[in-house]
Amino acid sequence: MYSVTKHIRSQRGSFSRKEKLIADYILNNRDSFLNASIAENALNIGVSQASITKFSKKIGLKGLRSLKVDLAKEHTRPEREVYSKSLSTEDEINDSLDKALNNTISALYSTHKTVNYAEIEHAAEALANASEVVLFGIGASRVPSDDLFLKLMRIGIKAVVPFDNHVLLTKIPVLEKGAAVVIFSTSGRTKEVIDILKRCRSNDVTTILVTQSISSPARNIADIVLSTSLEENNVRIGTMTARISQLFLVDALFMRTAIKSGDDIFEKIDTTHDAVQDYKMDDE
Repeated sequence: MYSVTKHIRSQRGSFSRKEKLIADYILNNRDSFLNASIAENALNIGVSQASITKFSKKIGLKGLRSLKVDLAKEHTRPEREVYSKSLSTEDEINDSLDKALNNTISALYSTHKTVNYAEIEHAAEALANASEVVLFGIGASRVPSDDLFLKLMRIGIKAVVPFDNHVLLTKIPVLEKGAAVVIFSTSGRTKEVIDILKRCRSNDVTTILVTQSISSPARNIADIVLSTSLEENNVRIGTMTARISQLFLVDALFMRTAIKSGDDIFEKIDTTHDAVQDYKMDDE
């Protein structure tokens, strides 16, 4: 499940000097932090009380109370999960199913806690009002870009998925004013993705980046960033959780975009649904 200490560690690289002081104190003195008042913690860390409250909100929580509740919950859980998240050649079928389920639940819950609601709204506004939407992802990140393309098409939003980065690079200079580019990148460190974001910035194209919640070059360039849960260390299982988290945000982003796209949205959805009904076989 969601781990607030894991989340803090993953975000540490993007923290300010004061935020790093707070983060390190929490990670190294969890019990003391839980049992002390905000005034006592501020004195022990060497920061203001307001800084601790701001830090709690910076990591996606409502405030200090939420931070302490999540820390306390984590403290009561066993250090080792009942089911390991890594693959093993000794796994039985039930082990594989349990791991797939547990990893999926954990990824969805962590992403829900991590993502910034205001950024989702900002992204939805950009898509709903875009003259054209360009979607892009490399490798496994192509899956959510295709999924969002199909959804946007259903509500009449002009969208395209270039089949490689060269095609996208040639399209960026001729995009109309008001266009938006959505990029899916698990690490945020892929050279092609960084280059595309830089080209978009040079051409005044709005960019939306869907990436994991860790410091990366791509996060510093994109206009809007939607954060997913941190990728698992085990590569074999990690790519599964990354895909699930991205698809979860695709669904949320689509719903918010649809709501902002006009009163005829349901008519469009019904019309596009009916368009293929004649190809479905009736029961005999």
